[in-house]
Amino acid sequence: MHLGYNYQKQIFEEKISSIPMILFSKNINTLDSLNLEINRFDYIKETKVECDSTVAEKIMSNYGLEQAKAILESYTLPCIMKIYFKGQNFKTQQKTELEKLISDKYRNIISDYNHNLWKINRRKIELLTKAYYAGNGIFIVFLLFISIFLRIHFEMKSNEYWNVFRSSGGSRSLRRKQFTLNSLWICLVPIILTVGAYFIACYFKYLNIEIDYRLFGIEFGTLLLSTLITRISLGKNI
Repeated sequence: MHLGYNYQKQIFEEKISSIPMILFSKNINTLDSLNLEINRFDYIKETKVECDSTVAEKIMSNYGLEQAKAILESYTLPCIMKIYFKGQNFKTQQKTELEKLISDKYRNIISDYNHNLWKINRRKIELLTKAYYAGNGIFIVFLLFISIFLRIHFEMKSNEYWNVFRSSGGSRSLRRKQFTLNSLWICLVPIILTVGAYFIACYFKYLNIEIDYRLFGIEFGTLLLSTLITRISLGKNI
């Protein structure tokens, strides 16, 4: 579930990262000033500033207009700055912040951006995140239900054995020790296997996606909670 969520989210974020915001200005100093100001933002991936001569050369090269060189050189083409964003960081707040900065301090700059494509991918990320949290919630409830009732069923089934054991002079505290030991195995083994498999996959570069370590902690906490509820439910039977 974690890997599937991160993989799909990364696809949407890369689509946002691939869409540049293009800014036009007749004054390259204005673009250079903006460039220096926004490079400190953590959602900026890369910026490229091109002067009018470079723009003219690219137009001629891309469209085979070498014969129109004299005509193009007679016009003053605007300078261009392309801004590429880090998709994981470029959210609504950051987008609004950048647009406000440009409109307030750099009014002579004309901007062009595919707002619709950004909006579609941000919406997909939001829906994916909601589905991910809902899926985790369902999984936690299912895990609690299964682990608690199966454990209680197992412990109640073994009551006859422990009653005979105590009647034969066995230590009454041994069952509690056995319950604690079993609980440690139930809590530790699954999380060790899961975390171990994840780090092995990352070490051998089978995965290029990072999982938040806190998610493993939530799973471990779920197992601890199921053990606590089981112990309370069994009461004097232990």
